[in-house]
Amino acid sequence: MIDQNGIPQESPLLDEKTRETIRGVFQKLNRDVTLKAALDVKEPKSAEMASFLKGIAALGAHVHLELYEADEAAAQLKEFMDIKRLPATGLFTGGTFTGAAFHGVPGGKEINSFVLGIYNAAGPGQELSKGAVKKIGKIRRPVHLKICVSLACHHCPGVVIACQRIAMLNPAVTAEMYDGGLYPDLVDAYHIERVPALIVNDSDVFLGPRSIEDLAQLCLDAR
Repeated sequence: MIDQNGIPQESPLLDEKTRETIRGVFQKLNRDVTLKAALDVKEPKSAEMASFLKGIAALGAHVHLELYEADEAAAQLKEFMDIKRLPATGLFTGGTFTGAAFHGVPGGKEINSFVLGIYNAAGPGQELSKGAVKKIGKIRRPVHLKICVSLACHHCPGVVIACQRIAMLNPAVTAEMYDGGLYPDLVDAYHIERVPALIVNDSDVFLGPRSIEDLAQLCLDAR
């Protein structure tokens, strides 16, 4: 595990106003959540993510942080999430993977999905309609969701939050966010021309914003 003592806690993504907002959200957490990240600390984005995560973890008593070098992460995290595209951060509660992971530094609009991901994993969570909960509960087959985003996209956080909420409520589903600007290989592989782009089971691609009910139906219909 990476020694966090040498990692700065300051992040340009976390000004004082943002910190105060996040503290307010984290005060509502009622159980522990651990952020487990796979990093290549020699790379600028991984170093940036390490500082961001350390800053986030300092804002709530229920938020904990574990940082792993890439080779160590292969043993610790590869069964839960993609560790080929770094930096990669998964949310864990009670030692169990929630199904939600983030690839890249969740700056811009995506800081909202990251903070709400923690809230949904370890707090009361956002309220959902009974219809949405019922539909999510019907998902039986394994479904892996990749959500390709732009950090400047207004619609992307909603899709990330909804997909990860589904994953947190149904262990058959995993949902991983990818910063399209950081992983051009992913964008090229799936011919993504606009975001949000949802890749279901590495085959079908769906573009644009969708409700959580629509996303749950895509999971039910997944091949």
